[in-house]
Amino acid sequence: MKSVGLVVVGSTGVIGQVHIAAIRKLDNCHLVGVYARRQSLLNEQAATLGVKGFSSLKAVFDAPEVDAIVIATPHPSHLEITTQAAEAGKHILVEKPISVTPAEADVMIEICRVNNVKLGVLFNNRFRSEAKRAKALIDDGVVGTVLRTDVASVLFRTQDYYDRLSWRGNWDTEGGGVLINQGIHAIDMMQWLAGMPVRVTGHIGTLAHQIEVEDYATAIFEYSNGGHGTLHCTTALAPNTQRLEVWGNRGVLVLNNWGLTVHRLDVELQEFIDTDRTEEFIPPGSTKENFIVDPVADTHVVAIEDFVRAVLQDHKPLISGESARDSQEIVAGIMLSSFLGKRIELPVDRA
Repeated sequence: MKSVGLVVVGSTGVIGQVHIAAIRKLDNCHLVGVYARRQSLLNEQAATLGVKGFSSLKAVFDAPEVDAIVIATPHPSHLEITTQAAEAGKHILVEKPISVTPAEADVMIEICRVNNVKLGVLFNNRFRSEAKRAKALIDDGVVGTVLRTDVASVLFRTQDYYDRLSWRGNWDTEGGGVLINQGIHAIDMMQWLAGMPVRVTGHIGTLAHQIEVEDYATAIFEYSNGGHGTLHCTTALAPNTQRLEVWGNRGVLVLNNWGLTVHRLDVELQEFIDTDRTEEFIPPGSTKENFIVDPVADTHVVAIEDFVRAVLQDHKPLISGESARDSQEIVAGIMLSSFLGKRIELPVDRA
């Protein structure tokens, strides 16, 4: 196989169209066809693209020219579509989040393993040049042992955003609000860079929108080494902000609206605390470095290319089902903590 045949499921939606545009820029895959429940829009789209418009999911999975599917449907449908695709021997790339609950993610991962198909999840921000550089710096020990994380993810939405599509803002059809839809990008970045917390205390609520689900969330994380973290996530405040700080015993890494800065301490923190005798109580000196990296023109292109390469070369994609499940654990922990009013151990109790 030199080119992977793809079908986008949920092709007429906003993110489905983003995936289609990305696929058409790649050489190692090609768009076989499209599928969506709204057949009138689907047929028009297929004709415009010059590809096949499938009348049903069964037709997609029965087609031998289809090697893999890209799922771009609302979150609660991911498990069922993945199950059918895996049983049909099709590889699967799922738009984030992987599912609605970690238990669903467990099933998806296992059914893909049993049927020997690839399962990738599209967290496109991990493919940003700034994110990859931040990951390399942390892995190289630039901040040392991680002692604290602070995340702010403010992505403003109007009421019209929720009203425009009936599945948004409802528990049954979206599976959650700002955490599972917008904030999960920042949560995924946090755990990818700094590791998984072991406990979480969270609070969610609805501040400004007429929706069932949450439009803001606050959380405190605990790490196995005694470190802590915080999360502020909302669609009800402005201006938009994406900020992640990773504090360690050797320095601090900051991603502020994708600007990357590192503060390197001149002396390891505990050593300075134990040995400094100055009366001014001045903290250790530090060196600040701003990193300029070449931006990726289209992270969806790079993400899909990585998944296709995994299919062609028979290895796991960069963001496998197991990797994507970690952010789902954190979201579930925040929600469960808020609902039950207590601290939650991670991974969450599946029941």
